[in-house]
Amino acid sequence: MSNGATEQYQRSPVTRDRVRPRTIFSIIVFVLATVLTPLSVAGHWAHSTIVDAERYIETIGPIGASPEVQSVFAEVVTDAIVEQVNTESLVGDFLGGILPGNEITDRLAGPIATGINGLIGTAVDTFVTSDAFTRAWLELNKAAQKGFIAILQKEPSGPIELQGDDVVLNLDSVIALAQEKLVESGISFAANITVPATDKQFVLMSAPALAQARTFYAFSAPILSWVMVLIAAMFILAILLARRRARTTVAAGIAVIGSAFALYAATVLGEGVVTNQFKGSIFEDSAVVVYQSFLSYLVSGLQALLALGIILVLGGWLAGRTNSAHYVRGHFTRGLNEIADRTGWDTGSRFAPYAPIIRWAVVVIWLAVLLSGNYLGSFSGILFTLFMAGIWTGLEILIRARTTIEVVVLEQNLETEVPDQA
Repeated sequence: MSNGATEQYQRSPVTRDRVRPRTIFSIIVFVLATVLTPLSVAGHWAHSTIVDAERYIETIGPIGASPEVQSVFAEVVTDAIVEQVNTESLVGDFLGGILPGNEITDRLAGPIATGINGLIGTAVDTFVTSDAFTRAWLELNKAAQKGFIAILQKEPSGPIELQGDDVVLNLDSVIALAQEKLVESGISFAANITVPATDKQFVLMSAPALAQARTFYAFSAPILSWVMVLIAAMFILAILLARRRARTTVAAGIAVIGSAFALYAATVLGEGVVTNQFKGSIFEDSAVVVYQSFLSYLVSGLQALLALGIILVLGGWLAGRTNSAHYVRGHFTRGLNEIADRTGWDTGSRFAPYAPIIRWAVVVIWLAVLLSGNYLGSFSGILFTLFMAGIWTGLEILIRARTTIEVVVLEQNLETEVPDQA
């Protein structure tokens, strides 16, 4: 009796499925891919934005034209110059040599000095809204990007410098150009102003943060360019190993959609942190602009990731066994078969036996190219996706195109085929 029960237990499909090693491995791989997806997306974005010089300039370059950033920069440069000039004392000395009596000199020196400081501010405002500032901003950031990579590689160079325990951005070139514009505006004494180095530096991070950044860069730089492809490969492996591939595909899509929403929520919370950090300071408005601009490509990537998740959900549903999916799939396959029949070709006899391999190859190539570069979230990525959709359609037509009677049965099977089953 016990032997019969044991034999029935061993033959039970439910019991057998629960102990299948490939199913357990599929679940483990799927969970790891789901957990690592948001981390890999954030890491890939940070790596491509900072390390890729072209992407960095595309991100940072437009910030120089922002009124909020221009206003703050003008105020900082004006203060750095005015603080080095005791305008009231200079005016007093000048008037003292012309007018008799200290009382008259003292009364006139203050308003005149205020007017001169206003002229300096106006001249600097004119400079930061000019094309010269835009060019200087781009050149500074090009050098800064190279300098930051160099300092991560322990080879400091360019405007990024180590000053004690701080990593600073040296604004010397831009302030010097501002002084030249002041001289051109008639404020000739600006040429003789020496701005201390501390007033020409912007602190980027502390030494402990730099040490962490160097460690992360050394560890992650080799893999961050391909980490999205690795995550996609993990999802594909989990789907291939799963007993119900269509459902696993839908689950993968939901995981991708969840990651996109989670990262977007993190960017919103991060903006709130930045706003609170600079609230009440001259950098309040500009900090938000810089934050939003710096994350613009990440937000675009998250939108593309959301679309990718929706495609996976729809693809998994379409490949499933529900009546609605079967109905839609039937209309789609009949349309393709009709087009294939009109070609008069007989390519199906050669391609049909390899249809699953061909379909998976198209998916793998699409994901590998889309996720390995900077296509995700860009117009080029949309064009490439449309191109691969055209390739998929063309291959489906070749798979279904036959003229021989012997393969009619195979054609009927293709119409009801579930792509996710082995």
